[in-house]
Amino acid sequence: MPRRHESPRVVRVVGGLLAMVWLCAGLVAIIAGLVAQRWLLLVVGLVALWYGVIWAHAAAQGRRLTPREALTPWRLRRR
Repeated sequence: MPRRHESPRVVRVVGGLLAMVWLCAGLVAIIAGLVAQRWLLLVVGLVALWYGVIWAHAAAQGRRLTPREALTPWRLRRR
């Protein structure tokens, strides 16, 4: 779907839902990795948390992020 047809409200809702799912999955994976003492599961949990942060940032912005913004969500774009 071209960007000009995207509603900021839809991007915020979908982004927020995806952020919640990825953040919860990341936390569960980290806890399971700690309990089972599996380092690979810990790494997967950290990656899931990072992806959740990216989606949370997209939801806060109300638009899709550029690849650079997705890789560095702590940098705010100044307009």
